[in-house]
Amino acid sequence: MDDKKTVCWYTAGVVSLSIFMFAGSVLAGMSGAGLISSVFHVVCSLIYIYGWQALVRRSPEILPKYFLAASALRLMAAAMVLLVFCVVNRGDIESIKWFAMVFIIFYLVILAFDAIFFAKVSNNKKVTK
Repeated sequence: MDDKKTVCWYTAGVVSLSIFMFAGSVLAGMSGAGLISSVFHVVCSLIYIYGWQALVRRSPEILPKYFLAASALRLMAAAMVLLVFCVVNRGDIESIKWFAMVFIIFYLVILAFDAIFFAKVSNNKKVTK
């Protein structure tokens, strides 16, 4: 699979997952938490894939370091979003609890998707070489 196809498949997968999970959060009555979570994860995933695309062309030997650094940065950004939400809504413990739960579920689903997707992409690249 070439890099452009990989980017398209990854983007389609992340957007589809985000739409599906957002719809679930709307049905559960937590549309605000779902919207913030969806936007955060789509933006982070797009930055992630375009960074990967740039590295795979220029210096594929540092991809493992990129995955580690990008995952750490995403975790820190997610913690910042949770912290900001907590500060903004400090009087409403119930909404903080539900937001954190929805956000963490989104985070784990996207993290699992990333792990599976890039494991398959890495295996395909090794087989074709």
